[in-house]
Amino acid sequence: ALDALDERDAEGELERLNELKASLGFRLGLAFNDARADAETTARRLAALASAVIGAVLTLAENELAAQHGRLPGTGSGLAVLGYGSLGGEELGFASDLDLVFVYDSARAGLESDGTRPLDGVRWYQRLVQRVMHWLGVLTRAGRLYEVDTRLRPDGSSSMLVTSLDAFVAYQHGRAWTWEHQALLRARAVAGDSVLREHLQAVRRSVLMQPRAAAQVRNEVAAMRRRWRSERDRSDAQRLDLKQGAGALLDIEFLLQGLVLAHAARYPQLLDHTANVALIAACRDAGLLDTEQAQVLTTAHADMLQRALACTLDARPRVIARDAGIDAQCAQVSVLAQALGFNFDAG
Repeated sequence: ALDALDERDAEGELERLNELKASLGFRLGLAFNDARADAETTARRLAALASAVIGAVLTLAENELAAQHGRLPGTGSGLAVLGYGSLGGEELGFASDLDLVFVYDSARAGLESDGTRPLDGVRWYQRLVQRVMHWLGVLTRAGRLYEVDTRLRPDGSSSMLVTSLDAFVAYQHGRAWTWEHQALLRARAVAGDSVLREHLQAVRRSVLMQPRAAAQVRNEVAAMRRRWRSERDRSDAQRLDLKQGAGALLDIEFLLQGLVLAHAARYPQLLDHTANVALIAACRDAGLLDTEQAQVLTTAHADMLQRALACTLDARPRVIARDAGIDAQCAQVSVLAQALGFNFDAG
């Protein structure tokens, strides 16, 4: 269906994309609700759907821009889209927003497009990304595709929407904080120029394979987790925040990120994965978790993701009434984190 898009009618094709996305999302919701697909499978399929939509919108935007200003010299668009967060980790929920970072080929920055109204490379990529952002979020008669968050780009909200590959590399190697490398662990190239996507995957590996002091990593990861919990946790005595609560999904995610950051230089195979389920297995295979610890995390993650997806399917906040089973799982995760040196609960 996406291959048949007609770039001559961008507005009409955006409506068609919205209808297609809504139809597939509805089918995924039915399969999940009827227990024909588990939470992990559903979240991965939702992420694949989002990646396909981003790619289609990027193609539409590129073709419209080319009609107005021509194309830059070279093969391919020279632009790639990195998906971070739940998109990058293939654990997207129903109606989740998308964390995106846009990177362009540095070698094309000084080139000029070949249209009757040419643009230099930097402005061409800025215009392209502005179109993509607008079309992903614009409200059509068929709805809106996705809310997009770009705050994870280098230098955050103060920087341009699109970053050159050279600037991205320099930032990740020189100025990025530990929490930004945690975010990079979940990053995947989800759309755009295939050659640049491969370069970005290589950059990710080189950044994350840097040797690090394990104790420092544990302390910094735990400090960030405590900060997030203090600012965002909506749990109380009767209710659990499935994402931010003590022993809940983000405790599992931060624990895994801390293990990978501390040990990727020695076990580079840990960087082959972005999804939490695969990271648990990779950490077990590398000897960073024993079989029992891995099983605790796998079971807790599967149950909490199932509950969280059910909430997003119903457009409810991911806050549920506590029960003995979920409290026991959270307690197991908290004890495990503490045993591995992550003091998420320290004051």
